[in-house]
Amino acid sequence: MLSICETQCIAKPNASASAESVWRLLLSLGVLTILIAFAFLHIGAWMVLPFAGLELVLVVLAFVLVLRHSSDYEKITFAEDHVEIEQSVLGKIKHVRFQRYWTRITLREGENGKTSLWIGSHNQEVEFGRDTMNNAQRDELVSHLRRTLLKTK
Repeated sequence: MLSICETQCIAKPNASASAESVWRLLLSLGVLTILIAFAFLHIGAWMVLPFAGLELVLVVLAFVLVLRHSSDYEKITFAEDHVEIEQSVLGKIKHVRFQRYWTRITLREGENGKTSLWIGSHNQEVEFGRDTMNNAQRDELVSHLRRTLLKTK
């Protein structure tokens, strides 16, 4: 059976820096921090050294966490008779497939004013774009997805 893809939407985290540039930044920051810490050590303020080390460790851990999620993505594919959602988090891929005719797209308002986009059918729902989109982007995507969904209904 031939399946023709009509529309595909991909949401990815904003990766404005490459892994190489992040490591260069961390190396520069590390060298600068160590130089400043040793300058304070030289004048007798030895307590700066452990805190500088702790600061470096925490900054490196934060960047490692961000880099680990840089390849995450979410993808919606509209085909002739189905809607497929693929979500990849830390390399683990989850596929969900809905019959196109029964698929519903819902935008829900959260307590903190943040909206959430849900795609589902028959008591099964998947949240889409939780960490990759803001409210305005979700609103725009919902209207596009609804228009695409209505093309065959």
